[in-house]
Amino acid sequence: MISDKTLHLDWINSVSRKNRNTDKILIEKVIRALLLLEGLTESGLDFIFKGGTALMLLQGLIKRLSIDIDILVTDKIDPEPYFKKFIKNKNFIRFEFQDREKNSSIEKAHYKFFYKPVYNTAQTEEQVLLDILFEESQYKKIESINIDSSFVQQDGPALKINVPSFEDMLGDKLTAFAPNTSGIPYEKNGHSKAMEIIKQLYDIGNLFDVAKDLKTVRDTFSNFALTELAYRKLKQKPGVILNDIFETSLCISTRGAEGNGDFAALQDGISRVRAFIFSESYQIEKAIIHAAKAAYLSKLVETKNNKIERFENAMQIADWDIQQPFYTRLNKLKKSNPQAFFYWYKTYKLVKGI
Repeated sequence: MISDKTLHLDWINSVSRKNRNTDKILIEKVIRALLLLEGLTESGLDFIFKGGTALMLLQGLIKRLSIDIDILVTDKIDPEPYFKKFIKNKNFIRFEFQDREKNSSIEKAHYKFFYKPVYNTAQTEEQVLLDILFEESQYKKIESINIDSSFVQQDGPALKINVPSFEDMLGDKLTAFAPNTSGIPYEKNGHSKAMEIIKQLYDIGNLFDVAKDLKTVRDTFSNFALTELAYRKLKQKPGVILNDIFETSLCISTRGAEGNGDFAALQDGISRVRAFIFSESYQIEKAIIHAAKAAYLSKLVETKNNKIERFENAMQIADWDIQQPFYTRLNKLKKSNPQAFFYWYKTYKLVKGI
């Protein structure tokens, strides 16, 4: 269980110092999100923990800071009695239901949990978000992991939580990185969502590196794709989502010269997401690598190919060249970004059936 010492200013300052002077406000938000997760677990609510914060725990190290809690609940229940069981014990002041405009038939509930920050900010109160999705689980494999992180101290054994496997998360994330169909849109209610799109891309790029079972990725993608299309009342097949992923990835990789996407928005998202990328300096060149991986995955899923080939070194690509009618502009990556070129060449081969 997370120790009360975790909410001391000395601890937050020490975590910041050890981690490239990371924003202390964000550090506290991560801690508060994990305390909220503990509370939900102790309350007896039956759920699966999903999303960016779940990935952060499953990886066992923090690559991207995630400060929201996303859960899946099979039964449509009133969750508020569960909240009342832990809100004080987990040092929250109150919770509020967020009444949002519905753009689809997706059954969701959104809550804010308020707390008085330990680290002094301009606000007397801060909050973390809880998003609840009410639907049957479409994940193929569920794993039990500890609610633990280098951002918290434990007092006794860590509590356990159920999360989807790496491959399940990757299949789910692919449907979210499709801004023109099933994914996070470029804009919602007049506000840019480009940073959220790039968060999905970043997660896809990292999940790609650890995924082994491509069949699970494909099956989970198909399940979520069909559900998302039905929610949006779109009479299309999952292939339209795969094409959206491909076109968006191509737009990023050619810096807007090819593909169907809003490169200016995507570039802004890459710039703004840097505050949340914990393990590295995230630049357009790294985003292009992640986009190449996403494009490759889209064609692996589409062609039902179960073999993932991975970049090792630049010698692999020495004699490779992309030919027309595919996008020969991508050949420029051969010198400037060999890893990205590797995955685009593999994508090209899948498209050509070579």
